[in-house]
Amino acid sequence: MISLILDSSYKDLVVGLGKDDELIDEISYDAWQRQSELMIPEIDNLLKKHNIKPTEVNEIIVTLGPGSYTGVRIALTVAKVYCATLKIPCYALSSLKVLSKLNAPSICLVNARSSRSYIGVYKNNECLLKDQILTNEEVLKFVNEHQEYIVAGDTAYLGIEGYSADLAKNMLALKNDEDKVKDILALKAVYLKD
Repeated sequence: MISLILDSSYKDLVVGLGKDDELIDEISYDAWQRQSELMIPEIDNLLKKHNIKPTEVNEIIVTLGPGSYTGVRIALTVAKVYCATLKIPCYALSSLKVLSKLNAPSICLVNARSSRSYIGVYKNNECLLKDQILTNEEVLKFVNEHQEYIVAGDTAYLGIEGYSADLAKNMLALKNDEDKVKDILALKAVYLKD
């Protein structure tokens, strides 16, 4: 079973390869506003490096947001085209959930701009607080009220240190049947902004 893992929901470009639910390789780096030009070449590089033909990929695991409006659409579009063409399953995960520290309650955060944050709280596949937008002030209050939780994600904009997950590894570990997309053509990004 070959899994292709894709995330471009925020600043980083993440492309990973899994084999039988084990991560075998990944590319992950800051590619802010360049994900659209880099994702396809990086997929190609990773597949060639491991002598895997594109038609040998059995499933795709992708994030569906929230995050950067354009960023979310890049990985999602690639996944939709790939899955529809090859008729393979797609698993779509919250881009906040994949930031979490496995086996620990995690407050997962991404800058939503305009003094707001995307926030979701997860412990493995259990959602403790549904993905939503809060003001940064509300987020800091929530963090202070839940000091026993790990704070994860890009938190420098809040002036606090956050846990940095291995996104590709987390995506492979967190994939479950509930995340399996029933109709790939109907799959939509989650933005949360009005």
